[in-house]
Amino acid sequence: MKTIEKSLGDYIADRTESLDEEFIGEFFVEYSEEKLSRLLDSEQYIFEGSRGIGKTMLMKYAALKAKESFGKNSVLGVWISFEESIRLERIRVVDSSIDPFLQWTMGKILYEVLTRLIDLKPKNIDKLNERLSSIFGTKITRNYDQYSKLLYKYIELLETGDLEDNRSLKSEAPSVELSNILDNPSSFKKFLKNIIDDFQLTRIVLLFDEAAHVFSHSQQEKFFTFFKSLRDPQIACKAAVYPGITNYGKFFEKGQDAKELSIKWMPNNKENIRYIKDILKKRIQAYDQEYWNKLTVDQTIIETICVCSNGNPRFAFHIIDELESNGSFKLKSIPMQRVINSVRKVLDSKWKEFSTLKNRLVKYKTHIEEAEKLTKEFIIPNLREWNKKQRKANKHLSAGFYLSTSVYDSIPELFEVLAYSNIILIDYTKKSIGHNQYGYYVTLNPSILISDLILRDVREVEKISVSIERNQSYSGATPVFSQLVENLKHQNEYHCSNSKCTFKTNDDSFLFCPKCGNKIGVEESESLYKILRSHSIDNLKLSEKILARLSKKFSNIGEIYDSSIDDIRMKYIQDIRAEKIKNAAVEYMAG
Repeated sequence: MKTIEKSLGDYIADRTESLDEEFIGEFFVEYSEEKLSRLLDSEQYIFEGSRGIGKTMLMKYAALKAKESFGKNSVLGVWISFEESIRLERIRVVDSSIDPFLQWTMGKILYEVLTRLIDLKPKNIDKLNERLSSIFGTKITRNYDQYSKLLYKYIELLETGDLEDNRSLKSEAPSVELSNILDNPSSFKKFLKNIIDDFQLTRIVLLFDEAAHVFSHSQQEKFFTFFKSLRDPQIACKAAVYPGITNYGKFFEKGQDAKELSIKWMPNNKENIRYIKDILKKRIQAYDQEYWNKLTVDQTIIETICVCSNGNPRFAFHIIDELESNGSFKLKSIPMQRVINSVRKVLDSKWKEFSTLKNRLVKYKTHIEEAEKLTKEFIIPNLREWNKKQRKANKHLSAGFYLSTSVYDSIPELFEVLAYSNIILIDYTKKSIGHNQYGYYVTLNPSILISDLILRDVREVEKISVSIERNQSYSGATPVFSQLVENLKHQNEYHCSNSKCTFKTNDDSFLFCPKCGNKIGVEESESLYKILRSHSIDNLKLSEKILARLSKKFSNIGEIYDSSIDDIRMKYIQDIRAEKIKNAAVEYMAG
């Protein structure tokens, strides 16, 4: 039974980035042994999956497994988070030879590699002192941590220091040698190879978490160009990305420069459901066996929660958290209507979060607005009506629709932002939908299917069919979609700066007009870092009471983001709550 000290929140902690190795080791549930093996092999991988589907947990577990088996195979697995990257946008670049973002990226990687090496202490660890003294320009006998601290101090300066522009980095770097390594991907790669030789490593595996999402559009392109440059039989890079919205740039090609590895999930796949159920069981039982008993006395309750998760353990945790908040676990048994109401409330929060993406994914603002309108006003009502007719005719039901590739290719951003938010899942296998057209199958998140009565209950999941004849299909001839294509086709249009020239293009690679030679007018947008910092604290995922107390001291998210735990602490907000508030600000800035 639970004690007073225990909190459900400690066991359903959904911010995986902040979980320590002890928690990961105790509560990790294996989803795919094959994917785990690939995260530690010698190949380069783009690891794709929607938000909250378990990429971070799997990567952190892979790093833990590498640590445990290091003495046997000498594979150095290093997990690296880039969630503070948005801070780099504040540094004004006036010297193109110094790139703060690349310096920070390579600095972060080097710091995590050194930290892991020092932790593992291979036999010839003294070689590390020799190697580091050569690049830091100073000799610190046997105290390897001091080198890491010097590097961390520089990383911290890049993130939070009061820098007028990037030219000051020349004097702020710990040494000229280190600057040379962090300025040049080739030099950085050479240094990693030296580390591999020094310690006779089989390879270094770099597990880049949320490598695309937290970076700005331009940072993404730089990162994947850098990612490509590290390719080596002894340096294996794995980058976790979200479907659709990633900008790989002109020099990186998925499939060619890195193989694709993805996590997919279907609500009618019994193995998928069992995986979510095992995660919930392990954590809920550790908290309170009685909670688990009440969730499973009627199997349709736990099945509904698992199906509505859409493969996202975080979403399932939020449903259970909402059940506790509304007092459901105090009842003798949990009514199904309470479960549905909790699903609706968590889904409402998801839609609010989707709407706030306009603040982060500024480039997709109109697409996000149109995507929400399309889903709520057209797709959901149509699908509900379709299933109603299918049910009356005793036919198979639908969980989505077919969309012609021509419509998708005209406005991909609209569907990509929905897939990124785990509101839809897109099967990119082309299938004939008639009239010489091909289409992709688009599935709605099951929490929408259940809460919006497209499916009457979880048992109807077994009646879902993906066959063409049992689903609706939309093409350019569908009025709603033809209008959307027309409305959105000019969103990313660039114009010649010469007012007398009529040249327009959607290709952002054009710097000069091919007709008259003048510059293409690409409007410089405000830094995302500045935009997000200015947002009200009301955007944070915190209770109204906590927000009201915070408002007496903080006016925007940036102020909390820069604050220490001591700064946040106040009456009714002590260490645990202060840390939760700080994490909420960091998560908001990182997305």
